[in-house]
Amino acid sequence: MIDFMVIAAPRCGTTWAANWLTTDTTLCLHDPLYTRHYDDLDAIESKKMLGVSCTGLYHFPGWVRAHPARKVILHRPLAEINESLDALGFPLVTHADLARLDEIDGMHLDWKSMFSDPAQMYEFLTKKEFDAERHSELVHIEMQPKFIGLTINKDVGRRFIEELRGM
Repeated sequence: MIDFMVIAAPRCGTTWAANWLTTDTTLCLHDPLYTRHYDDLDAIESKKMLGVSCTGLYHFPGWVRAHPARKVILHRPLAEINESLDALGFPLVTHADLARLDEIDGMHLDWKSMFSDPAQMYEFLTKKEFDAERHSELVHIEMQPKFIGLTINKDVGRRFIEELRGM
């Protein structure tokens, strides 16, 4: 069962958050929707407290709202998101996309708070005391998904596209 979620548009630090929130007692999966449908997330087994840090779940705010996991929703200005996406050659995000984030109940934070004021987010999601020493080391590391060679479940992708078209 998913215990916590970090939800954001792309290019808002979710890769970094997944690494930061994976510890000896927690496992935070980054963008699990590449390989699983959201209905299948709670079937993931782990001996650790399980979380997701995802740039796709905001497309399904009804499902996210209904899920009992603790949630942090990260926000970044649209222009900054799209500048970063454009540099990678990825599709741009719209104002309507970002409005879906506002439909989700949870702790809404600026994405930079993971770096400037992280304790509140960390303790809310993990129910653990903030590890300032670990965080201090991680803030010096830039993390990016390995886009080349990224494995995507095409059946799950098609299912998402059909759902999004029906909305």
